[in-house]
Amino acid sequence: MSAARHLFLIAGEPSGDRLGASLMAGLKRLDPDLQFHGIGGHLMQAQGLHSLFPMSDLSVMGIAEVLPRLPKLLRRV
Repeated sequence: MSAARHLFLIAGEPSGDRLGASLMAGLKRLDPDLQFHGIGGHLMQAQGLHSLFPMSDLSVMGIAEVLPRLPKLLRRV
């Protein structure tokens, strides 16, 4: 008996969540015991991702959005 394999994925915005969910579905067909951890949205979570925190915490663009959220982003690392 072999131990379950774990894969860490990160998506920071909705298109990444869609692509990640599609990737996860394909990988689960190849290895049904594969476990997923990381950061993702509701689509990846529906595929079994154990998300460390909400994807929305990473969804920032531009210096005006990043600067006020920088302390929180750095604490997540």
